[in-house]
Amino acid sequence: MNLLYPLLITFFAVLASSQQYNSPIIGIVSIPSDYPQYPEASWSYLVGSYVKYLQQAGAQVVPVPWDLPQDEMTFLLDRLNGVLFTGGSADFDDPVTGELTPFGISLNNIVQYVIKQNKNGKYYPLWGTCMGFQAIAGFIAQNLTYLTKDCEGCHGVNKNNFWNTNYQSRLYSQLDKDLYRKMETANLSVFVHRYMYHAEIFENTYPLNETLKVTTFGYDTAGKKYVSSFESPSMPIYGTQYHPEKNAFEWRSAYPINHGYDAIRLQQYLANFFVNETRKNTNVFTEQETYLIDNYHPVTLKNDTYTSLYFLPKSKGLGDQDAFISSFRTAF
Repeated sequence: MNLLYPLLITFFAVLASSQQYNSPIIGIVSIPSDYPQYPEASWSYLVGSYVKYLQQAGAQVVPVPWDLPQDEMTFLLDRLNGVLFTGGSADFDDPVTGELTPFGISLNNIVQYVIKQNKNGKYYPLWGTCMGFQAIAGFIAQNLTYLTKDCEGCHGVNKNNFWNTNYQSRLYSQLDKDLYRKMETANLSVFVHRYMYHAEIFENTYPLNETLKVTTFGYDTAGKKYVSSFESPSMPIYGTQYHPEKNAFEWRSAYPINHGYDAIRLQQYLANFFVNETRKNTNVFTEQETYLIDNYHPVTLKNDTYTSLYFLPKSKGLGDQDAFISSFRTAF
C-alpha cells in the first residue's frame, strides 16, 4: 500500500496535467471601468465576447483583475497557460507627465513576465487585441510615443488586411488559401481604433523590428500605412489591431460587423491557433475551479454596445477568494 500511494499520486497528477493541456486555462486581463454605474474606484471589467471567443476553441478562462497585488498576479500567471489583453480605452500613461498609470504598470509587468518565461525556456503565449495589441508593442519597445492618434476612418469599420510578403508568418501559416486571398478583398475584419502604429516604425525601429514582425498591414482613409497584426519570430506573442472576437459574438454594436461565413471562419481560425499555442504551455492550475469565469455572472446593460460584460470588484485580491466571489455575487 505504501508503494501504491505515490504511484497513484503521480498518475492523477499526470492525468490532471494532460487534461489541462487539452483544455488550457487562459487569463483575460480586466481593464479599469468607465461605466458610471460601476465606477472605476470600485470596479474593473472585461467584455464577454472575449470569453466566448476562447471557449469556442476549447479553452477555459480565468479573469485576471488588472489591479491585483504583484505577488497575487504572479500566483495566477504561474498557473495559467496563456494570457489575453483585450481592447478598450484605458490609458497606459499620464498624458501630462508621461508616467505610466497603475494600469500601464500592470500590463507592462505582465509583458515582461511573459518575455522572461519564454527566454527561460517556458513556452508562454500572449495575445493582444486592439488596445492590447498596442500595449504589447509599446511595452516591448519601452516607448509609448510610437503609438499615434492619427488613424483616419479606422473606427467601427470592416476593412481588409494586406500581407507582409517579406515575412513568413507563423500565425497565418495554416490559413486556407481562399481565406488568405479574401483577407485582402472581402472586408472580413472589424477595426475599432483611432491610435495606430505606422508600419515604418516597426520596420525601422529597434527593438520593434527585432522582437516583433509585421504580419499584415492596413491603410487609413488618408493613405497612411499602419500595422494590423504582428507576431514575435522567437516567442509565442501575437497581436491584432482588428477584433476577431466581435464577428461571432457581438450583435448590439452601433457600427457594422461582418457576421458572414468567411469572417466567422477567420475568427475561428485565429481562436483555434491561439488556444492551440497555449496547449504547449506546461503550467498546471490545480485550484482552477475557484478562479474560473464560470464563478461570475455576465451582465447585459441597456443601450450598451456590448452583448455582455463581466464586472470585477476591486480591492479584494486573491487572499480571500471566497469573499471576493461572494461580494461579486451579492453586488447585483
